[in-house]
Amino acid sequence: MKVKVLGSSAGGGFPQWNCNCRNCDGVRKGTIAARRRTQSSIAVSVDGLAWLLVNASPDILAQIAANPEMQPARRARDTGIAAVLLMDAQIDHVTGLLMLRENSAPLPIHATEAVWQDLSTGFPIVSILSHYCGIERHTISLDAGPIEIGALPGLHIEALPLSSRAPPCSTRPASACSNHTSATRCAAPICCSSTARFGRATK
Repeated sequence: MKVKVLGSSAGGGFPQWNCNCRNCDGVRKGTIAARRRTQSSIAVSVDGLAWLLVNASPDILAQIAANPEMQPARRARDTGIAAVLLMDAQIDHVTGLLMLRENSAPLPIHATEAVWQDLSTGFPIVSILSHYCGIERHTISLDAGPIEIGALPGLHIEALPLSSRAPPCSTRPASACSNHTSATRCAAPICCSSTARFGRATK
């Protein structure tokens, strides 16, 4: 299994556009030993050709440009992104879907029911994308055990509930907002541990 870290920054990127702290100012001026970073996202693949995009950050176009595996290579219009997995509905993790609107087929997206609710109401990306490429909706159950990603044979994910606040734009009651995000466990063909240690192989 291959795991690529596309971005590792918190919301806003690094440097953050409106931040003048020592680190952000220093990386702009080149006075500190640090690199610019895009917002958090990874990609996972079994064969190095078809990739599962985990979170679609606002920086997705720059991340695609920096990673040839994500770029068109097989025909005039295509992509290495075979499917998308959303950890939650935070703007930092889903806005990039809008940049993928010109996909040549409905975009396979995997998310929990709570995430689908947020993306259908408070931040209605589902409706917006229906006017472009459309989506292929896959709902992840938090108690279903490992499931295979159809677009990437051999790659399995398992959702693990995490206590987390829903996005500010969520229309769900606060009482319904805990344990709604999902971490992943992948097997392709070896297992990876949860997101906090994503990519460390276990026997």
